[in-house]
Parts: sequence; C-alpha cells; structure tokens
Amino acid sequence: MLRTAPIITIAKQEASGRTNAWIVYLGGGEEANRAIFKYVNRPRPKMLPSSYRYELAAYELNKLLGLELIPATVERTIEGRPGSLQCYCRDVITEASRRRKNLAPENTSGFQDAFSELGLFENLTNNPREDASDILINTTDWKVWRVDFSEAFAPDPVLLPESPFSRCARKLYQKLRETTDAEFSGRLGLYLGEEEVRSLLVRKRLILDRLESLIRDKGEASVLFEP
Repeated sequence: MLRTAPIITIAKQEASGRTNAWIVYLGGGEEANRAIFKYVNRPRPKMLPSSYRYELAAYELNKLLGLELIPATVERTIEGRPGSLQCYCRDVITEASRRRKNLAPENTSGFQDAFSELGLFENLTNNPREDASDILINTTDWKVWRVDFSEAFAPDPVLLPESPFSRCARKLYQKLRETTDAEFSGRLGLYLGEEEVRSLLVRKRLILDRLESLIRDKGEASVLFEP
C-alpha cells in the first residue's frame, strides 16, 4: 500500500524535526492515510549526517530480527525525490507525554520488557533516545513504537549508557545468535557504508556478550522472556 497507493496531497510544512519531512496523504480506502516522507540524503562521512537511507536500514534490521518496533517503511520516489515513506502511527501518545501525565499500563512488567528490547535495538542501531517524543505508545494496547532513525548507525563500536537493556525475548536472543554476519551485511549493505556495517556487527557481539553475562549471573529465566 505504501509503495503503490495514490497520493492525494502533500503537506510540506506540517511535520516537525530537522529532516524537513513531508506528511503525505495516501488514498485507497475510505479515508486518507497519513505517512511521513523523508528525502534528505546526507550520509557519512558528510558533516551532520542525516539520511532517509538510515531509516530504511533500521526498518530492514527490525524485520531481520523479527521485531515490530518500527512502523512499516518503504523506499519511494515522490515529486522526483527518492526517500523513505513511513506509516503514520494512529492513536498514540509520545513517551514524553506519558511521563508528564503519569500514565502506566496494568501490565507494567510487559511494558518494561518492551522498553528493554527497545534499548537493545537502540544500541544495535547506535541511536540513543535523546528525545522521548521519538517513542510512541498506542493508547489502546500499550504497544511501543520507535521512530526517527535518520541519524542512526554512527560507526562507534561501543554500547550506549543512555539506552540500557537487561532482558529480551528468547526469540530475539536466538535471532541475534543465529543470524550470520553475512546476512546482516547483505541486508543492510544496501543502505549503509562498510564501516557502519562493521561497527554494527561489533555492537551485535557486545550485546550478545552482555546478555550471556546476565544469563550466567541471573539465570536464563530472569533474562529471556516469552512474549
């Protein structure tokens, strides 16, 4: 639908942020569906790197690991500009708003687990949660989404202290262990530079080392959960 739906209108000044994103209204149903279009392409090693290709890489990594942290995102050309087009999340509040309103779900442990997995993914993409407005939470089922990866994948082979994680789903742990470096490189090399991919693979190993250390210290049942 994102790739082929007809474009009804484009709002070029409505979206906030540094990427000059457009809000695109797509047809094909009873009402227009909003999507976010990013077209800035200033990849590393350029100064102040920001690129829609990092958005696409993050979504592909999200799919490779069997996660559903990022709304559907595709590559599409609009008005002659190639870019990333991402579904606009409905019925959500930002994490910043949730904190201000002191809201919490009944299932707090599941909510905390979702944030732990989010922290793991932020480490993998090297995209810290500097702005809690980039974390979106569905107001019905408390599903956690993460948006804005246009500056992700800086080639730093270290983990992020500001994005902690201590648990993850067993299936995510298995995916990290079983997916080969060649699979990561083949999938993400379409969007990332060689150094960005190499650093991501180092961070993957550091994440596995931390999880395995936690399993040794606390036991598997305390670190790996079933969704």
